[in-house]
Amino acid sequence: MPTDQDPKLSSDSEKSHTSWWTKCLPTFPVRERHRSPDDPNRPVMTVADSPRKKRRALSPLANTRKPIPTIPVMELNNGDVESRRVKARAIFDEAVESADGLEEYAVLHEKLLESEDKNAWERFSRPDSKSDSFEKEEFAAAIVRAMRDYEREYVFGNLPSEALPGKNTLDQGGQFLTNKERINKRSKLFEIANLVPKGALLHVHFNSELHPEQLLEKAREMPTMYIRSIRPLLTEEDLKETEIVLNVMDPQQVEKGVDIFSVDYPGNATNWKTPEMKFKVWMKWIDFQRGFDERFAENHHDNHDDPVFQQPPEPEDDARCCGASPNVKLNRTEVWLKSKMVLSPLEAYGPDQTVNGVWARFNQATRCFKGLLNYESVYKWYIGNAIDRMISEKIMYAELRPMLLDKSIPSDDGLRQITNSGQMKLIVLAVEEKKKDLEQRNLLHKFPFGLKIIYCTPRSINKAMMREEMKQCIELKLEFPDLICGFDLVGAEDRPNHIGFYRPELLAFQKTCRETFVNGEHLDIPFLFHAGETLLDTGGSSDPRNSNLYDAALLNSKRIGHGFALMKHPHLVEKYYKRKEGVPESGICVELCPISNELLHLCRNIKEHPFPELLAAGIPCTLNSDNPSLFGNTMPHEFYQIIVGAPTMTIYSWKQLARWSIEYSCLNPNQKIEGQRLLDISWKEFCDDVIERYGGLMERDHVTINKKKADTEYKNMLTTNKGRSARGKAAYKTSALEEPPVTT
Repeated sequence: MPTDQDPKLSSDSEKSHTSWWTKCLPTFPVRERHRSPDDPNRPVMTVADSPRKKRRALSPLANTRKPIPTIPVMELNNGDVESRRVKARAIFDEAVESADGLEEYAVLHEKLLESEDKNAWERFSRPDSKSDSFEKEEFAAAIVRAMRDYEREYVFGNLPSEALPGKNTLDQGGQFLTNKERINKRSKLFEIANLVPKGALLHVHFNSELHPEQLLEKAREMPTMYIRSIRPLLTEEDLKETEIVLNVMDPQQVEKGVDIFSVDYPGNATNWKTPEMKFKVWMKWIDFQRGFDERFAENHHDNHDDPVFQQPPEPEDDARCCGASPNVKLNRTEVWLKSKMVLSPLEAYGPDQTVNGVWARFNQATRCFKGLLNYESVYKWYIGNAIDRMISEKIMYAELRPMLLDKSIPSDDGLRQITNSGQMKLIVLAVEEKKKDLEQRNLLHKFPFGLKIIYCTPRSINKAMMREEMKQCIELKLEFPDLICGFDLVGAEDRPNHIGFYRPELLAFQKTCRETFVNGEHLDIPFLFHAGETLLDTGGSSDPRNSNLYDAALLNSKRIGHGFALMKHPHLVEKYYKRKEGVPESGICVELCPISNELLHLCRNIKEHPFPELLAAGIPCTLNSDNPSLFGNTMPHEFYQIIVGAPTMTIYSWKQLARWSIEYSCLNPNQKIEGQRLLDISWKEFCDDVIERYGGLMERDHVTINKKKADTEYKNMLTTNKGRSARGKAAYKTSALEEPPVTT
């Protein structure tokens, strides 16, 4: 190796000594034996000393390390220290008194707020200060803000404090199922959420729009309704652990005398699929109810008098109609079965619950609903009643998502099978009948565009099955061009497969649509994928590159369902955000489903949901209820949750979300124009209604709430079970609330 100095010949003094130390020296490491005289901590290399070679000591590399400079400590006497302290305090006090720079800081702060406000995502829904509606909209907005603040303190009561919360204290914007009763019975803000026009409902699964009580009531009339279990029902533990499925079947094919309450019952989780067992595990629903009464009557009861299941009376008007289930009296068997159809607070929030666990429970509930809906008479009845519920929730249009993999549903007698095409005909007939009924009652403006269907299939199937699903979707679109409006892949995203797994099939689907023409126009079947409904965001694999959000963007999805994980991808956000206001359908819309995301363990409550970040990033969004029958939620609940979930949300946020729901729907351009016109009319009526009902609770400044009036009004809700507006308009009736109001 090169050296900085000339090599030196070894001298006599460098020769080995004969002492014991010299004998021991070879046992030490080389670096211990050879040191540089200039730097004893730096080893040097030497060459062997022999008659032929002179031993040379190689100097080390130049030492580039510099000693750490030391800062001399200034010695100060006590007098100097004290004088400096006094001077520093004087400077601080003088600066506070003079407020030097404070005015400039305030200007900069205001500019920062103005800049953010100027670019706020809902700015195009705010009224112009010169418009006729400006004062009314601003007053309505102030009422909502003031009511939200009042309810946070006096209805829920969970304020920052060192004191432990009382037993009746809840957290506004906390767990939905925990808060639901208080929201329904004690929140005037929820009354307002019932009144607000919602626009379109773009993400709701077909089998979950009606309350389970209604489906159970209809099933009573079906002698061909059968039930199966995955285990014999002998104990309370069996009732808790089993999965239940119902189905209409041909009585001639089903084996007689099957008893689910017998130890010999053969049903389990898989054998019902086999040819030899598929008709040997079903018991008549009527017989099952009788057997349930005989075995489990002691520990189970109906809901006729039980306050847990007692349903409230019919409301006086529509201010509160969406918050409660219908007034259906269920027997004890139906009460138990209902518990299998909906998520309970314990199942959703239990300390040992997991994402996979709650998804498994959710899928069980979905399968339980399926048979109660999928037969001929109820299928058609369901559409009309679903439209009625949507109208009551101030929804003007919807796109439903049925799972069409099974290809048929039975007739009421179980003797015939109705194909997917036949099911679409039932939907078309039901929508036409409902529109005629609305027109006769001069109510067609409340639901003028009917329904459309998004073809759904599970992402878990193999490629051959997926190809057939896509072909059948195209065939249904050709047969029902005004009904079929999109294609979606559904299922838990932490399970296979990711969207990209079907890349060749999906590209072929798009090519087929481009090259197939009807009336001079190519087929329009946009992708409306579930994407980003996950925490792992790996598309059911171990590879983050398989995130469904990538393929949804590359395949030009018109909208995506949920989009919870989108903010993890700053580059993708650029592809999703709305580039230019006024350009139709610019960007990719996210179908927000906040309550669903909470109950399926993506977040603990609405305040942890990323919807404010998605909106602030300029991504167009809509609000949706997803699976209301299973989750016990409604569209008013969704609108309520976001207004309490983020203090930046206002009624203009509601307005913009409703507008986007029309813009990013699958309606044609003329229908969208008409939809926006009707929405604007409804919005003005909404603001008038809010002022009429609740304006009397406000101070004359139209900004703050009058606490004395509010206290009286909210206590009336509790003690008389009848909410009334400031103008004395009746709002609702409900059952008595057991707990006292929260006061501070």
